[in-house]
Order: sequence, then C-alpha cells, then structure tokens
Amino acid sequence: MSGNATHEIGIVHYPDAQVACILGLTDFLGIATGIARDQGRSGQTVLRITHWKPIDSFDANLSCVYDSAPNGSPRPQTLIIPPNMMHPDPHIPAGVVSWLRNRHAAGATLVSLCSGTFLLAATGLVDGQSVATNQACGKMLAMRFPKIIVDTDRRIIENDDIITAGGFLSWIDIGLFLVNRILGPAIREETARLILDDPRAGEARFFNGFSPPQTHGDKAVLKAQEWVHMRDGAGVSLAALARVAGLERRTLLRRFANATGMTPIEYCRRVRIARARELLEGGELSQKVIAQCLGYRDVASFARAFSKAVSLAPGAYREKFGRKGNSPSDFAANDSNSGVACG
Repeated sequence: MSGNATHEIGIVHYPDAQVACILGLTDFLGIATGIARDQGRSGQTVLRITHWKPIDSFDANLSCVYDSAPNGSPRPQTLIIPPNMMHPDPHIPAGVVSWLRNRHAAGATLVSLCSGTFLLAATGLVDGQSVATNQACGKMLAMRFPKIIVDTDRRIIENDDIITAGGFLSWIDIGLFLVNRILGPAIREETARLILDDPRAGEARFFNGFSPPQTHGDKAVLKAQEWVHMRDGAGVSLAALARVAGLERRTLLRRFANATGMTPIEYCRRVRIARARELLEGGELSQKVIAQCLGYRDVASFARAFSKAVSLAPGAYREKFGRKGNSPSDFAANDSNSGVACG
C-alpha cells in the first residue's frame, strides 16, 4: 500500500458481540479496499481493518487480534462497536468501555451498531445527544441511560466524531456510510453495486437469504424500505409507510411493487423472517423473546410463520445453523492466523 494514504478501521470484538457482523464488515470493507486499489488512482486512500479484543471484562488494554495489512503499530482512526446478540439487556464490560473512552480522547471516531449503543452510552460520551438503535432494545437502552435521547426512527445519526446506526441492515448501512466518507462516493457506488446486485458477492452472508432491492432509484420507496428496516418489519402499517414515503397509498403500492417486486406486506414479512434467522443463528434469545421483538402475537404464531417461510421450525433451524457452542474467542483465535476470516 506504499504511496497511498491508509485509514484504519478497528472493530471491537467484545464478549458476546455478533460475530457475523464482525466478519461480514471485515469482508465488506475488504471489498471496498480492493475496488479502491484496483482503480489505481494516485493518492487513493485504502482501508486497514483491525479487530480488538479484551483479555477479560476488566482489561482496559484491548489487544489487536487481527490486522488486514500489518505495517507498524495499529492505531484505529475509526472504531466500530458491533451489536450484542445474547440479550436485549446486555452485560457491559467495564474495561472495554474505559478503552473506548480513551481511544475517543486520542482522536478515534466511535461508531455503534444497534445494541452496540449500550457500550457507547456507558462511556458517557453521548449524554444529552440523540442516538440511533433498533426497536428491540430501544426501551431498555433509554431506561439504563436516561441522559441520552433514544431514536428508533432514524437509520444513522452523525454527531461529529460519534456515529450511531440502528435497524435490520445497520452494518450494511454503516459500511456504505464509511466507504463514502473515507473513500468517496464513486467507490461507495461501486461497492454497493457489487454487494447488493451480484448474488455471487455473498448476498446470503449479508442478508441471511434476503437481498432487499435497493438500487432501483425510487427515492420514495427507498425511504419506505429504510423505515421498514428500522423496525425489523414489525408493526408497520400501510398508512404509516405512505406518510414516510410521501405518497398516496395506491401510488405507494404501485411504485413499491415496481421497485421491489413485492407488496409492502410481503416485504415486511421477509424482513422479519430474515431478522429472526439472524437472531436464531447468532444468539441465545428464547423464541418467546424473538417473537416479542418482532411483533408476533405469541410463540406459536411466530413458529408457524417461520416454518412456512424457511421449511424448518425455529428450534430445528437454530440447531442446524446456530453457533453450536462456538464462542467469540473461537473465532478470534482464527483471526490472528488468517487474512479476511469468513463465517
């Protein structure tokens, strides 16, 4: 990478962090770096991706366990805090919080995704500010940190050197946001085209079997889609969706179907199922909690909808595709011995 500027993005691999997000973002940002490098423009910034892991919950000196481009001591300019997949009221490691506060004081931009905002809020750096998160953890976040303003309606909130994102596709959203911010709009567009349009680019990895059309160019429909994503497809009415899009209901139905190939109801259903798959694969939330988070009346109605869509009952799906005892430390051990690790 000689001759090019480098921007280091660190991903915080704290206990119970969503491993799929860590590995997916690593791949995603690696693709953007490859595109930037292939363009061969003099002075083009490239990305260096690092993973940071505490030895224990009280250790305030996190270690770099993965480096995509080792060259001198790693020093992340941007730090991403991925979501927690274990519980809607997660444990907050004190050492990690202290480390984040110190890195921010040293000049790093902090970025939280969904429930990763719990760790960010614990630093005290967002007191009095609005933060984005998803509906599933919004109420608990507001209860635990009454000094912050929780916003479950906005996809991304940028406050100078602190950025928060919420919703079903927050890590894809933030990946594109950072690529645009650091590498520029041209590389952002090419990365989006590759990731979102080409099934061979790993749509199943990023969207758990659902690749929502987002390159159709209808801005009103995109607003509606983003609003659905922020709610994980739950509790969405056609009237509210039309208001968000700024369209009459009949116009929304027609344009939504033309842009996505689905009705809004079908789109919401697919988003909910995709989110359910993610929760079943990556965490240990009970089916009852998952059903409540995604707006199903009860576990039975959730199980019926899931089984119909996936051809497996939720319990059988978790047994087949869940982590099966793998812990984040298992993946971290692989990080230090490979390039971009893939789940």
